[in-house]
This record gives sequence, structure tokens and C-alpha cells, in this order.
Amino acid sequence: MRSVRLFDCLHYDGHAWQVVAQEGQQLALKNLQTNRIRRVGVAELLGDDSYLPDAPDRLPRLDSAAVLETLDPQTRERVVFLHRHVAEVLTGTSPASDGDDDDPDAAVGRPQYAVSHPLQDRISAKVAELAAAGTPVAFRSLERYITAYRADGIAGLVDGRRTRQASQTGRMDPALVSLLEHAIGGQTNLSTGTRSRLLMQVRLEATHLGLPMPSRATLYRALDNLARAKHPFGNATTRRTQANRPDRTWGQQSPSRPGELVEVDSTPLDLMVIYPNGSTGRADLTVALDIATRTPCSAILRPVATKSVDAAVLLARALTPLPMQPGWPASLSFSRSILPAGMIPGDDEVGARIAAKPVIVPESITIDRGKVYVGSTFLNACERLQISVTKAAPRTPTDKPHIERVFAAINSGFTQYLAGYVGPNVVNRGSSPQAEAYWTLADVQNLLDLWIVAVWQNKPHPGLRHPAMPKKDLSPNEAYAALATVAPTINVALDRDDYIGLLPVAYRSIQGYGINFEGLHYDSADLHPYRGVKSGLPLPAGGRWEIRYDPYRLQSIFVRDHTRGVWIEAEWSLAKRTLAPFSLDVLRAARTAVARRSDTVAGVDVVAEINRIQTGGAATTKERKAATRDSVNTPVVPAQTVVADPAATIEPTPSGVPTADPPQTRSPKRRAARRIDDEDEE
Repeated sequence: MRSVRLFDCLHYDGHAWQVVAQEGQQLALKNLQTNRIRRVGVAELLGDDSYLPDAPDRLPRLDSAAVLETLDPQTRERVVFLHRHVAEVLTGTSPASDGDDDDPDAAVGRPQYAVSHPLQDRISAKVAELAAAGTPVAFRSLERYITAYRADGIAGLVDGRRTRQASQTGRMDPALVSLLEHAIGGQTNLSTGTRSRLLMQVRLEATHLGLPMPSRATLYRALDNLARAKHPFGNATTRRTQANRPDRTWGQQSPSRPGELVEVDSTPLDLMVIYPNGSTGRADLTVALDIATRTPCSAILRPVATKSVDAAVLLARALTPLPMQPGWPASLSFSRSILPAGMIPGDDEVGARIAAKPVIVPESITIDRGKVYVGSTFLNACERLQISVTKAAPRTPTDKPHIERVFAAINSGFTQYLAGYVGPNVVNRGSSPQAEAYWTLADVQNLLDLWIVAVWQNKPHPGLRHPAMPKKDLSPNEAYAALATVAPTINVALDRDDYIGLLPVAYRSIQGYGINFEGLHYDSADLHPYRGVKSGLPLPAGGRWEIRYDPYRLQSIFVRDHTRGVWIEAEWSLAKRTLAPFSLDVLRAARTAVARRSDTVAGVDVVAEINRIQTGGAATTKERKAATRDSVNTPVVPAQTVVADPAATIEPTPSGVPTADPPQTRSPKRRAARRIDDEDEE
């Protein structure tokens, strides 16, 4: 509380002043150095931050005015009792708030407490009255109550023992408290133990330092009070998560337009899938999430740790609608043919849902410091698209809280309904989820893409509210429509050439048969003028031609004709025999499976193996176990040196799913290298 009186000395606006006169709400201030007079309003003076009186403020403080509201009922009743009698001794009348308004003596006052009597006589009369009423108060005690009441008001009548703040560790030696805190902090990365283990460590250190030890019960009470928020004796994962939280208030990011802030991260999906080699395992999910609308711009699944090329492909898919991505319509048609009827709707319904999902151009992307994102491939792609990149703090998932929550939502809304769900941790895991694995990566990828456009984009989100409708949760599509009207963005969609430009790059020569890439031969009529011709490109091309490939759809590659500035699509010579577009992982698994059981590699065998993998992988548990064992013990054989038995064929099982012949025990014969897509001559 601030006050100012006539003739007060004070500091204001950087100078020393004295109040010499007052006219209404105007004060006349005299500068003590220059004797200049300045007129200032009372409210202006008291409200200025530079105002500082020379003498302490003589007005009482009001911070304890609500002290009665903080007391327990018994203590409050005692304070009200003392207040009534102390006030009567000092003023001659009882306080009106005591409820004695109907008592005439309460308003007029009793004669023995009239202020004309000496204070000592009034105190003596009150002591005698209280003793007669059965609530005695000693003379000295009543004097102390009166003194405290004059100094602090009603707060001075409160028993200090009732308001004393208790320490977390009581009267324990501060050095011993420091040992406890250090021991609790050291549990973050240790396996969870018991309290007795930690206290034994503290006792040994305290004995070495010569510190006095309190009782066992005191130690346990202090330990419980110090360890409440750190979970040193709970789940180790919870403890490490708590340790990663920043020691400050969490910031809030509230982008006002689509694409203003995008978060990118990867996590293992809580689902066992069938790998291309027939084994089972979890997949890595990489998502780019727009924060303003909670729209997943794109999502990619991989059977192993995500590579840097995947992050660049993630950008390409984020800026390209699904139907415009090369190979996606064919992949969707294949998934519709092998999945249960009705699981994937018709083309018209799928097209309508995809058209409703917005294509959002990122302005800023927040990433972690993993090698996936800090590599040159991803950063160069962002630079080319003029996207600013922000790196999150090390080991701080709270810098990307929105996408971490989306991962949990995908598991609860999508993954848990699929066969092979493993749960969020081993405590919630079934007995053998790997035996329940049913879906291939391509199937899960297509189902996830459709779930995002059909379910997620139309589901109300509690974090999406519009100021005009503060009580209504909006869906991501509705949030985009609302924000796009007040903050219009540039509508961009990559065309075919732009999409190809973001794909991984490689260099190959153009031979008479076409281009050899990953052991497959790709050809196109547009390559005729360049067969056997060097590109003229410097290193790292070294005269070879630049090609781009989609690691998830290898039925075609794209050759850059830099002389005309166009991309030539070269198709695999046996692409028409495959059931659907296949990934690089599927190709390598098929080639390895053929090489394992044969001494020659024919293209027809690779095609059959790719088709078998795409229709479900290994058909029996025995084959899956063999695939898992062989994937660990058997190295991948390069296509240029693998030879196989041309008589080896793939026989269909009664269920219609082709299976591979058992692995051969004999050593492969060394023969000349042969292109794997040559068919056996009839």
C-alpha cells in the first residue's frame, strides 16, 4: 500500500522532492536540488513505478486480512473469541460481526470497559469476567494479545503453531538432506530398486563424513517427501520421462495458419508385421504433422530404422496428393483385391475422402537431432523448398509434444484393431503377438493412408477450437477450412516432375538392354538415342546418367534427360508380371530367397518370389522361423554374383499362396554372372 502526506520527502522521476502544498488532487513538489516546483496528480504519483518514499510507509499491510479463511474451524473459533474480548477492552464495545447486534450492551458498551477507565483496570475486569465464565485467560497473556492485536490486527491473535510451515525434512542436518537428494537424482538411469537400497547408500556416505543419523522412521519420511515427483522407486520409463521434463514452464505454440509449424518425428509402431523375408517384426512410423490443423501431411512405414532418404520422400508425399503419386493407384487396387471385401471402399469414395484432405505446404519444421533429419538429403530438400528447420533440444520430447500425442492416438485409434498388436509396453503385451502377425508393410501403409483421410481428418479434436465457436471441437478438415478463410495460404501440389525431383538419386550407364539398377533391367523406347552414350556429367556421375527411384515403388525408375530437360520413365522388363508395385526391401528379400535355394537367378523366379511376398510372405510358422534365423545368419548376396538353378520353381500351396522350396544344402556353383530378369529359354 502506498501513501503520501504533506511535507513528505520522496524520490520520483529520478529526483528528490518534498510535498509543499496540495490543492484537491494536485500536489506541489519542490525539487530539493533546484528548488523548482512541479505539480503532479496524486493518482499519477502513487501509480508511477519510480515513486519511492524516504520513510517507510506508515499504513498497515493488508496481506493478512483474510487470515480467518485459512484456519481450521477450531483455531478460527479461538481467534474469534479472543478478537471479541480484546476489541472490547480496547474500544469499549464488542465487534458487530460477532452476531451480537440484538444485544443492546454490544452497541452501547458496558461501563467497566469504558475508554475513560485506565487500560490496566479494563484488563483486570476482562480477566475476572473470563474466569467467571469458565474460559480463563491470564493477565499477562491478555496483555500480549492486546499488543499483538495493535501491531498486526486479527492475525496477531492466531497461535503461531497453527500457521507454522513444516519443512520437508524437519530438523535433519542439511548435509544429510543433500546426500538424500543426490542419491534420489542418481536413480534416473538405474534399474528400479527399493528404498532400503537407497538409504543404505546414504548411511554409508553419512558415516564416512561423520554426519549424525536420525531414526529409521525419520529417514523414510524425509525420503517420501523428497521423492514424490521423481518416481525413483516406480517404473524406470516413467522416471526417465520425468527427468527429461524442462525445469521451467512449458511454452505454448499456437500457429494461426496451416503450415506455419510442422513437427516431424519417428517411432516404432506397436504392431508386428510380416517383413519381406517372411520374418515378423515392428515397423518404424515417420509422420509430418501440421500443428494448426492437426493434419498428418504424410506418413511412411519402414521395416527397419528410418533412413535419411525416407525423410526426403516424406516431404515429397506431403506435397503430392495420393492419386498423383506414381504407383499408388496400382498399390491400392492390389490391396483391395487381397483384403477382405469392403475393407477398402470403392475408387469414388476413396477419391472423395482424399480430395477433402488438404495439401499443406510447411513453412517451418521442428525435428529432433537424429541422423535421419540432420543429414544432407533432408536438409537440402527443405532448403530447396524454402522451409526453415528448427532442431529440438537433445533428449527433450516435450519440444514436439503434439506429434508425440498423435503417435499415441494412432496406436489407440488404428493399430490396436489390427492383428499382431503388441501394446504400448511388455506389461500389456499378449503371449505371442508375432504369431498373430497377418499384415504386410504395404497393406498397413495403404490402410494407414486411408484411415487418415477417412477417420482422423473427420474426427473432432479437443485441441482445435475456433474463437467464434469456443465450445465446439473441430475436425482437422474443419479447422483447415476455418483457418484458410482468415489466413489464406498458397495452394501447392507437386506435379510429376517435382515429385521425382525429391526422390533419392543414383547414377547408372545406359546399355543396349537398358539400365541395370539393383539387379533389374529397366528400359524405355525414349532411351534409344542414349544407349552406349555417356551423359557428359562430371563427378560424381562420371559420365553416367542421373536416375531417380522411389524406394517403395520400384516398378519404374526415372532417367533425367538433361539435354531436353525431361524425365524418362523406364519400366522394369518384367513389371507387368508383378501383382503390385514393390519396394526395395521386397526386391532384396526376394532375390535373397531365390539365391538361397538355387544356383542361378532367373527373372521369372524373382517375379514369383515378389508376388509370394506381396500376398503374405512365409505361409507357415516353420518358414517364418527359418526366415528369421536366415536373416540373421545369412548375408545378402549381390545380384551380380548370385547364380541359381533354372529348374527351381515356386509351387503354389493348396491355399493359393506360393511358397518357396526348402533351402538347398549344397554349395552354389560358380558360373558367369547373368542378368536376373532373363527368362529360361523354352
